[in-house]
Amino acid sequence: MSMTLKQLTAEYKKIGDFINTRWPLKNKEQRIFARTMKVVEELGELSDEILTSMNLQRESKIAKFSQENVEDELADVMASVVLLATELEIDLDQVMEKKIRFTRERFEINSDS
Repeated sequence: MSMTLKQLTAEYKKIGDFINTRWPLKNKEQRIFARTMKVVEELGELSDEILTSMNLQRESKIAKFSQENVEDELADVMASVVLLATELEIDLDQVMEKKIRFTRERFEINSDS
């Protein structure tokens, strides 16, 4: 199953609504703070897996390494970012298209490249 960013965001909007109902926080500011900390947490877990893949961890971690763990942690980072964007009411499609245009112009990258 392949999803567009818009579809992914819509799915995670439902998940975010569930999380906000299941574990309610006092206000939007607390939800934004919690989502931000979750991004940081998941990024740390991804970093740990990448260090393990590079044999830069203790032997017991290296022995348990799998590419699937890296993929899972990357997906967790992405999910956390999407949930944060939803909480911040940011349209990821729009801001990513804008960032791509900016990057192409900055580095003079042809859209056909």
